Amino acid sequence: ILTILSFVFLIIGIFWILSLFFDFNRYETTNNAQVDAYMNNIAARATGHVVAIKFEENQFVHQGDTLLILDDAEYVIKVKQAEADLAIAEGNLNSLKQTIITSVSNQASTNAKLAGDKADLEKAQKDYERFKNMYADSAVTRNQYDQVVSKLRSTEAYLKARESDLLASASVTAQSHTNLEAATATVARKKADLEAAKLQLSYTVITTPIDGYVGQRNLSLGDLVNANQVVTSIVLKQKWVTANFKETQVEKIKQGQEVTITIDALNDKVFKGKVVGFSPATGAKFSMVEPDNSTGNFVKITQRIPVKIVFEADAKELEEVKPGMNVTVEVKK
Repeated sequence: ILTILSFVFLIIGIFWILSLFFDFNRYETTNNAQVDAYMNNIAARATGHVVAIKFEENQFVHQGDTLLILDDAEYVIKVKQAEADLAIAEGNLNSLKQTIITSVSNQASTNAKLAGDKADLEKAQKDYERFKNMYADSAVTRNQYDQVVSKLRSTEAYLKARESDLLASASVTAQSHTNLEAATATVARKKADLEAAKLQLSYTVITTPIDGYVGQRNLSLGDLVNANQVVTSIVLKQKWVTANFKETQVEKIKQGQEVTITIDALNDKVFKGKVVGFSPATGAKFSMVEPDNSTGNFVKITQRIPVKIVFEADAKELEEVKPGMNVTVEVKK
């Protein structure tokens, strides 16, 4: 019996040694593999205390479902302030518009009066020329002549004053138009401020952007949530396997090859899959601290290259498969 056992162990040892030099296996295998899925971290976009929680752990949610409601009292006040500021800005704008209408009307009235003054000046100049000649011929008295001269000087003064009023009115109108542009811009800014305040108010209701399963719930009523704080995670339905093959194995693995996936946690339940892609670099290159071989302590270590494998089963069959489960992958050569 000992002789037979020794002979069997010798044969097994020889076969194992030969397998180190010759690959007799029809499959490339690795147990350095896990089930993966996309996880969407839901972060708060506003700061506030939790007043309502609308989800439970492991619950399936649909896009748009409410997860959390934060206290919105502060944000409601900011919206009201923005509305008041907008109302004031619009009031100033309307007042300026009315000022421009009045200014334009005054300018038109001044123009009309200026035309009348010019006509009066023209008549006064003609009267002056006529009375000047008559006074030279002693046809009118000195007093009559002085009255005509006084009338001419007075009409000229009224005309100059009217021209000054017209220039002032035009300047006021131009300034009012400039102020109108500024007031219009202020109204636009206040409208944007109001929209921003309403947007911040909407952030007090946190909803899910996608369909999926809710992860852990670590919040309670009354907890303070800060902006950009992750409140929970949504795990999507889509699942796949990331298998880390040795760099010496990848040469024999091609895209589209059939894969056998054995899941440890499900009593070695077997699923079929297919290779769909390879990582553009080894796992070490994606690590936070990449090994530096230039320090002098170099040890050659076989690197691992992640390979993405999709399940060929439908979503219902994969309900019991959870992201993070360890699996064994066999790729037929």
